[in-house]
Amino acid sequence: MKEIKPPKLAQKLFEWFCNDAAAVEDLRGDIEELFYVNIERMPVWKARLNYWMHTLSLVTSYAVKKRKKSITEFSSAEYSMDILKSYFLIATRSLAKHKFFTIINVLGLAIGMSISLLLIAMITFVSTYDDFHVNKDRIYRVVTKTNLLDNQEFARVPLPLAEKLKSEYPGIEEVIRISPDLSGEAEFDGKQIPMDGFFVDSHFLNVFSFPLLKGHATTSLEKPNSMVITEAGALRMFGNEDPMGKVIKLEKFGEFEITGVLKQLPKNSHIQFEILVPFQVLENFGQAQGFVASEKRWSGLDIYTYLLLPETFSEDDPERIVTFMNTVAKGVYSENSDFLASFYLQSLEDIVPGPDLAYEIGPVWDLPTFIFFGVLTLLILLPACFNYTNISISRALKRSKEIGLRKVVGGQRNQIFFQFVLETVIVTLLALCVSSVFFVLSRNEFTAMIAASEFLDLTLTTTTILCFVGFAVFVGLIAGAVPALYFAKLNPIQALKSTSYSKASKGSFLRQSLIVGQFALSLGFIMAVAITTKQHIATLNYNFGFDQENILDVELQGVDPNIFRNEFSKLSDIQAVSMSSGIMGALPQEPAWIQKTEEKDSIDVRQIFVDHTYLTNLNLELVAGKTFPDQQEGRERFIIVNEEFLKQFKIAHPVDALDKTVTVSGVGELTIIGVAKDFHYSDLRMPIQSFFFRYNPKMLNYANLKVTSSDMHATIAKMEAVWKTIGGEKKFEARFFDDEIEEAYSVSYSLIKICGFLGFLAITISCLGLLGMVVYATETRTREIGVRKVMGASSSTIAMLLSKDYLKLMLIATVIATPLTYFFFDVLLFGEQSYPIAIGALEIVASILLLFVLGVVTILSQTVKASKANPVDTLRYE
Repeated sequence: MKEIKPPKLAQKLFEWFCNDAAAVEDLRGDIEELFYVNIERMPVWKARLNYWMHTLSLVTSYAVKKRKKSITEFSSAEYSMDILKSYFLIATRSLAKHKFFTIINVLGLAIGMSISLLLIAMITFVSTYDDFHVNKDRIYRVVTKTNLLDNQEFARVPLPLAEKLKSEYPGIEEVIRISPDLSGEAEFDGKQIPMDGFFVDSHFLNVFSFPLLKGHATTSLEKPNSMVITEAGALRMFGNEDPMGKVIKLEKFGEFEITGVLKQLPKNSHIQFEILVPFQVLENFGQAQGFVASEKRWSGLDIYTYLLLPETFSEDDPERIVTFMNTVAKGVYSENSDFLASFYLQSLEDIVPGPDLAYEIGPVWDLPTFIFFGVLTLLILLPACFNYTNISISRALKRSKEIGLRKVVGGQRNQIFFQFVLETVIVTLLALCVSSVFFVLSRNEFTAMIAASEFLDLTLTTTTILCFVGFAVFVGLIAGAVPALYFAKLNPIQALKSTSYSKASKGSFLRQSLIVGQFALSLGFIMAVAITTKQHIATLNYNFGFDQENILDVELQGVDPNIFRNEFSKLSDIQAVSMSSGIMGALPQEPAWIQKTEEKDSIDVRQIFVDHTYLTNLNLELVAGKTFPDQQEGRERFIIVNEEFLKQFKIAHPVDALDKTVTVSGVGELTIIGVAKDFHYSDLRMPIQSFFFRYNPKMLNYANLKVTSSDMHATIAKMEAVWKTIGGEKKFEARFFDDEIEEAYSVSYSLIKICGFLGFLAITISCLGLLGMVVYATETRTREIGVRKVMGASSSTIAMLLSKDYLKLMLIATVIATPLTYFFFDVLLFGEQSYPIAIGALEIVASILLLFVLGVVTILSQTVKASKANPVDTLRYE
């Protein structure tokens, strides 16, 4: 028959009102005793009603109020310094008494916290981006949203927009244009080095607070031939000489006088450069070259535009500027235009971290990146906290008598809770000391895995250290909450009788679930490393559709392509020489908007500029037509398209495309003379898109050399000797095609290293937790082991008896992790890729075997030791 108990709601009401159940334990016992007496002599419903009436009368009674008052007065001194000191001493003595478990907990939490410290340091630094600018609250950047590539957003804007804002919108203090087209070779006194910089408006240094070592912010960029250089750039170009007044020659743009020197740029700036030149130089250059007038370049995204609003600007001013810009856009772009754009403003503090925009000016630290790292951090930290919870609850037997005794002599529930939380915080602070060592040792390797590592500084600062300490205390509260609540709720009588241990040991579903979760996570990381490694190797060995082996790409750096071809063709080890504007398969290719002459349809196409020998040299197959003719005349009016191009324009057969004309935006009509078989010109994660080759000798930046040599070092030395005769002091920059491809997919390699690093941490934490659990399990079964050995059980039988439960948990973890990991990679991750690998049985089986080897070694290291112990010693120990 089901036991009849007092109404739970009435009990909860009484406990809540009295705050501390121990203070009124006798009163609650009295009314419960009266309830069971009433059950014998009246209906159950009436006994429950009487219980409610007694509860309500006690709630309003003077006796309970008096007891509550006395408890409150006692609690005011509850956390005095003496009490806190006592808690601290008890906690440290307990940790010192159980050194092995303390070490297990400290190491587990330290490993789990180490990756968290790296993330905290990264977030702390990135959150300071652009904080050094005096006008940071008034600076906004204009962002473009287009109808291209699924409404892609761009950090650049059309050039005429800035001019419209300058001339037609009076509520803006400064409009700063920044063009990234300045990068190239800089020459001084015969010395040439590459420099990266921007064309900027003359008031750039008044808006942005980059500190000047020499020169004046207002006047340094006033003259058309002036230049501002950074301290690092000046050191590279001039050494220790004073750079002021010296003249640097930039290829294509002329000579410039150094009028200002900036201090080393802060790493936490989203605008990074070495030199600044007035924007007027670019405007004059464009006019001299006959480029399209700036007021007509609404379809090009050429420049970055920043606005400085007045000090008295209101919250509505940015919205008014956006309305103005989009009103202008509606007047410029018709509904049938191939290119449509709208604009909005982005405050300086929202740039980093911020949304992922195309053509970003500097390092990209978008929010999804931090979310990704945050999830990984939790996946490592939570198992470490689970370890602590598991081991603490498992040791309930040895701690329960202590807690029962403290409760009998008057210890309150919140006091016991606080003491155990304090003990956990001490453990996490010790773990922080250890994890700080891990942090210092691993931060360089960690930053090397990140693409924008040169703009990341993980140096310890006061803010970072305070964040670390706060994080350690927070982890202590999280990890210690469950054990502290468990111990605080122990019934003193059951605790003294140790009957609570039966609940801790038999009701072990939570602990077993945590062990399963840890090993499932570890297996997931192991499989991730195996699968991503296979994907990376498959990518590097993929047939892109053109020759990659023994192709050496040499950067021309302004050297005349014909002179280069003539000189390098004389080397016996060079079989062929071709030219191109970029590296296919490694670097992104230039966009172009193209339209068939007889139709209105237009598409976004990628293009590369090549010479007449390029397709032959890289062994690109033509399915129709021919390559560019040897004769110079007329070659610039021809293009060679790929098969996907025909599909876009619904041309059924390659032959039908020959001699058709297409219109390229800003160029005019071009004629198709050949169709190349589809090949991969870009990232393998993307499908093949429309592409064409163009001939233009002015756009050639690389020479592609087909090298046949048995002694590559000697051949490279010969090339460098020839280069000196045509390139002067310029450094010979050459890389093999295979190396270019490998660098292009370095992000995949970084993902492998991250997964491997996190997998190592997860496995280590899991094995530490498992070690602690096995050690404690063998200690608590010492008598059983001794009795079984006396009865004739072999060491192997006892070892298997102690190990089988944990092996079952590892098997359950395998059953859970394997399909989830497979689904994540095969459906969620690789499902978005055009050419994913097939996840084979080898990766899965090898990962499972590695997990079981590590787990079994951890388990047997203790169970075999326990099984070989002398039974006389074990029984005497009990």
